[in-house]
Amino acid sequence: MVPLIIAIGASLMLVLQHLDALSLPGCGPGSACAELTQGAWGKVPLVNWPVSFVGLAYFLALLGAWIQAGRARGVSIALKYLVWVGAAFSVMFIMVMIFSRHLCWYCLAVHVANFGFLVTVQRSATASAASLKPLVWIGVVFLVASGAQEGARRSFKQLAEKKAEREQAESTQRIIESTTAGRTEGFTGRHLIGPAEAPIRLVIISDYQCPDCKRIEAQASAILDQRDDISLSAKHFPMCTDCNRNARKTLHPNACWAARAAETAGILRGNDGFWQMHRWLFDRGGAFTDAELHQGLRELGYDPQQLQQFLGIMQSRQPLELITADTDEASALGLHYTPMVFINGVELKGWNAPNALIRAVAALAATNPPRQTAAHDRPPAAAKKYVADWREQPARSIPADSRAWTIGPQDAKVDVVVWGDYQEPFTAEADGILRRIAASRPDTRYTFRHFPFNQECNPATQSNRHPLACRAAQAAEAAGALGGTDGYWKMHDWLMSNQRQFSDATLRGAAADMGLDPEALFAQMETPDVAAAITEDARAGKTLGLRSIPMIFINNKFVPRWRFQEHRTLQRMIEEAAQ
Repeated sequence: MVPLIIAIGASLMLVLQHLDALSLPGCGPGSACAELTQGAWGKVPLVNWPVSFVGLAYFLALLGAWIQAGRARGVSIALKYLVWVGAAFSVMFIMVMIFSRHLCWYCLAVHVANFGFLVTVQRSATASAASLKPLVWIGVVFLVASGAQEGARRSFKQLAEKKAEREQAESTQRIIESTTAGRTEGFTGRHLIGPAEAPIRLVIISDYQCPDCKRIEAQASAILDQRDDISLSAKHFPMCTDCNRNARKTLHPNACWAARAAETAGILRGNDGFWQMHRWLFDRGGAFTDAELHQGLRELGYDPQQLQQFLGIMQSRQPLELITADTDEASALGLHYTPMVFINGVELKGWNAPNALIRAVAALAATNPPRQTAAHDRPPAAAKKYVADWREQPARSIPADSRAWTIGPQDAKVDVVVWGDYQEPFTAEADGILRRIAASRPDTRYTFRHFPFNQECNPATQSNRHPLACRAAQAAEAAGALGGTDGYWKMHDWLMSNQRQFSDATLRGAAADMGLDPEALFAQMETPDVAAAITEDARAGKTLGLRSIPMIFINNKFVPRWRFQEHRTLQRMIEEAAQ
């Protein structure tokens, strides 16, 4: 039964990942957040049912059949055949992981446990009489488990939809208020559909291979078909490092070539050529082979000579420089996923709500806004956007910390809590900024909590990204246990400053310099109290929906983004929180 319990536990974690991801706008296969939830994705062909849901229901059903087999004093032939079929599917999924190069630890645990259960079943006695009762058990439990999961999925989806609706309504109101107030400077793309002077001006930053971008583009097209008082321009942000130095990794391999094709069409045929190629690219999801591009260009009216000219320009620096300018501007505006939609220079949030763009445009049009040019539109820079994003977050209830390490007074106006990993560079960067601020402000309290990306001490992660993260967290907690608050913060500072040099050997020397007995420190690091403190923090972070570190809360409000060039975004958030 042990392999089944392991398979059920790992399957449950995948289901929870899937449900948790429903709250992320634009989170799905191929999206920017897919790396964090890759084990939760995958659909069963034809029925479009998440593989993780099917897996959990299957293993729960097997558990029911196994319990029934124990009562019958033997495993039926039908159950043994079914387990063989399940093992065959595990082989298939492991091959998919290998060829797609997407290692999912929970998935691997499921499949290994499935093989273990196969061995257990084969070694078990076969029932003396043929019976369909195990299959009936499996069918009933499978249906009940599937129904329960579908109910949970719908509940999570409804919560996500309510959040999107709230954001859409709030940002629509800001768009209306901003349009009434008027702006300076201009914000528009190189190519425009509609009049330059219009009461409603759309700018959409997108990626031709992004499914959500395609849905927003469809809404924009529908609006243009119905109204003549609207203008639309487009900017690029391909999720591909070939042309986008602001992309963390390549999620859409052909996105840069698609953007190059659109800009090349604009260079050769002007505004009409750009939009003709723009529509062709979205119609096919931004993906094409060389042969398909050649065929597409012929269908769009390019003769052989123009086709060769098109290919030459497409591979030159000319379109690349235009794309790079767009991606740099988008990054400066705080873009971290596509699409990013602006109406009259104000970002439309909650764009993932049903028909969000259509409804926002209708609400703005009802106020009879004046005709203006893009000279009146200018969205705030990323630094201001990040502060606004934090401001708009709902206050959360932060789980208690039974052994909190803090800097600053208990009754401080500003309460900052950070979850991080002593081996993660951005954690060290944020920690340094926040500790300097806390040291300079008597109205600010700072607390650091653990979330090491290592399964050895953190049951809330499936990642082993930082092999020494657990040792570092243990060292901090042990120093606090031996030297109190002063001992903890001395060790904390050393760990943050010596991420690359950290080892047991360097730790031993540093402990002596801090006045701690190295032998006592290493002994304390192995105690249950230290392990419990790290586990408590990690589970608290997971409860709050931790997806990346550092996870920062200021006055119980989550900070979605904070790192932008030299701008002091955290300082500004704390100053506002103090008011």
